[in-house]
Amino acid sequence: MKKTLFLILSGCIVIFSIICICCGPIITGVIPGSDDWKNKNCQKLTDEYKAENDKDLKESKKKAKNKCNRDKAMYGLEYSSLIVDVICGFVCTILGLLHYFDVAKPFEKVTGIIGLATGIIGFVLTFVYLVYSTYIFTNDPYIDEDGDKIVKADGDWAYAKTENGQLKCIFYKEKDENSLYAKYNDLGKKQYNYNKNYPSSKASTCSGAITGCSQEIYQGASTTCDTLYISAETGITNKYLFDKWVTTIIFSCFIIVCDIGLAIFGFLLFKSDGSGI
Repeated sequence: MKKTLFLILSGCIVIFSIICICCGPIITGVIPGSDDWKNKNCQKLTDEYKAENDKDLKESKKKAKNKCNRDKAMYGLEYSSLIVDVICGFVCTILGLLHYFDVAKPFEKVTGIIGLATGIIGFVLTFVYLVYSTYIFTNDPYIDEDGDKIVKADGDWAYAKTENGQLKCIFYKEKDENSLYAKYNDLGKKQYNYNKNYPSSKASTCSGAITGCSQEIYQGASTTCDTLYISAETGITNKYLFDKWVTTIIFSCFIIVCDIGLAIFGFLLFKSDGSGI
């Protein structure tokens, strides 16, 4: 039973890792500009942060420094964790097959040690990668190929609506410079992809500049519109990025579970008497 489960878990790690490699948002290049994440000079940003005396600017530089470190860490972890998982999982699968057909009994304890080490290493790397990936996915604003952010809007494509007689910026939050922009986990929503229900007739005359949302109450040019809309998306690339990233997060969770199982059954194989029961 231990040998069978060892083989199944190893095979699952290989399959799930290949799926993640095929969908990884950095490996597949679906995140605009992610190829440059590995080359970011975070030390320069750190030095600028330490040298800054102005309180507000220091906070801004701190956020830039932290984002740089997150991006760089995720880039390295996506490659290292998934490659380690697929290679080690493949080795354990081969060993599992040999033991399943009882052709490697003398090496059962060695296989157990390899499985235990593989499970622990894979768990640590994949878990850390998952933490970074999930944090960036849910907290960092999306930046397109031109270095621009996407204006955050509700399900009606609106980013400002009249409330109590004043045009109010829906998503404005004081001291949060990214509150007005869509995050990566927003990209699967209809307002950030092509949708035939986009209110073209209204939006054509009511699409004021987002710079007017520098405060909670809209500060842009005077308008008779009771709602301001974002521009329509003509493609579905944002949904494509969203789907790939979510798939990677889900299967990374599966890999972590399998890594734990592999470590457990590797340990049991190491402690076994050779019967394989």
